Amino acid sequence: MNLDLIVTTKANGNDIDVFGVQQDGSLSASPVVNPEPGTVPFAITFDPAGHLVIAETGLNALATYAPSPDGTVTLLDSAGTGQSATCWVAPAGGLLFASNAGSATISGYSSDASGQLALLGQTATDPGTVDASATPGGSFLYVQTGGNGIIDEFAVHAGGSLTEIGSVTVADAAGGEGITVG
Repeated sequence: MNLDLIVTTKANGNDIDVFGVQQDGSLSASPVVNPEPGTVPFAITFDPAGHLVIAETGLNALATYAPSPDGTVTLLDSAGTGQSATCWVAPAGGLLFASNAGSATISGYSSDASGQLALLGQTATDPGTVDASATPGGSFLYVQTGGNGIIDEFAVHAGGSLTEIGSVTVADAAGGEGITVG
């Protein structure tokens, strides 16, 4: 099994850098650099078909890429959110959810077997929408909203709709930018 470590560089180059992971766990001496001018690649995940999915802040979009064994990536599709400051992306039950920090929304997407994206809709969150994480199986999505240090809780439904089920304030977490369910 070939493994890669994928890194985005949003401020210095707008690149998707792919390092090979060696048998001993060390990384290749230098990455394969995939320039993506103007996209401002930010957060990364994979869709159910194994395509690379990147939140592109410069375009306020999600984009899917096909990774190649040589470290290059090929753009498959890009779909705008219609929102501002699209920075994070989280998978949930076969769907993808992009966090839009500037709009206080989360955008739901589906991605088909060929990496084509379809925007499913928007859901309002508390101010400063940042990272998100889903439970195993994707039934629930938790969205960190750094404006007030709140975590919004949502039930995920077929078709990508979200129902808010509550929220909780995290003490001293205003400005926070990371969340995961484990």
